[in-house]
Amino acid sequence: MLDPLTHGLIGIAFSSLSGHPLQLNDPVFLGCTLGAMLPDLDIIAHVKGRLNYLLNHRGASHSLIALTTSALGLSSALYFLFPTTSWSTVFIWTLIGTMSHGIFDLLNSYGAELLWPFSKKKITLDMIMLTDPVVLGLVFLSLITSLIKPEIARTSSLSAILLSAVYLGLRYLGKLEIRDRLANAYNLEDKEHVKIIPAMYHPFTWNFLLFQKEQVSFGTIRHQVPAICRVLPKVNGDNPSVANALEGNLAEIFNQFTPYYHVIAHYKDNEECVVEFLDLRYWAKGDFIYTGNVYLTLEGEISHEIFHPLPNQKGVQLSY
Repeated sequence: MLDPLTHGLIGIAFSSLSGHPLQLNDPVFLGCTLGAMLPDLDIIAHVKGRLNYLLNHRGASHSLIALTTSALGLSSALYFLFPTTSWSTVFIWTLIGTMSHGIFDLLNSYGAELLWPFSKKKITLDMIMLTDPVVLGLVFLSLITSLIKPEIARTSSLSAILLSAVYLGLRYLGKLEIRDRLANAYNLEDKEHVKIIPAMYHPFTWNFLLFQKEQVSFGTIRHQVPAICRVLPKVNGDNPSVANALEGNLAEIFNQFTPYYHVIAHYKDNEECVVEFLDLRYWAKGDFIYTGNVYLTLEGEISHEIFHPLPNQKGVQLSY
């Protein structure tokens, strides 16, 4: 779901419930707060390029196994430095911090591999994009209140956590209501043919996908008014070019990277084919952010593949 700041503030809120003071020499406060931010150290994958980062972010580092292991290591280090509280207490609250990170990241459209290594699927509830101003505001207000009046820190933090839960619950119900309304408006018998996704940079706006008989429509709904932004032809799995492209490295990347991707075959005058891959989750400035192209020869074989991690920037050519 979240940026490191919000994760850290959520960790502080949970640490307040322990009754321990918000002090930099308190191992419970440090464990819960740092634990809530620790999984995002997988940003080091960016050293090998943005594609490597995109494929590894929120992967094994965000699994239940890794979150527990991280809590063990961090709590042991903190107990060694500040042996003022029992190790088990420090571990429990550090584990609460690391688990809060994994669980809250499920709300983001990017998701997290919570069940790795048993499953590499990124689990997502498609609730929030990047961060949420309401949750951020509640936990930040809780921190300020706790610093000004430490005697009500537990009450303040519990209120922030409960109000965030109520807000997210209402947001989820609103998402279901929008899905049902769109299914009726576009005459879709199966509500599963409508997918509601949070919009980038617009926390109170939703994007949607309509899987219709002959096409897939991408749209945005603002102020309860839906608008179609892009209409895509239905994927033709019988097309030899598409079938061949789906066997390549780019298809494997998109399968791992996103649950919502679309494939379009474009033919040139010389009958060469370029198969375009689109990640339908992220839309900004009138285009999808993550795309890719598979170039096929006249014989239908893949000549090369390119992944575009950002619009209007040089793509990453895949080895083949």
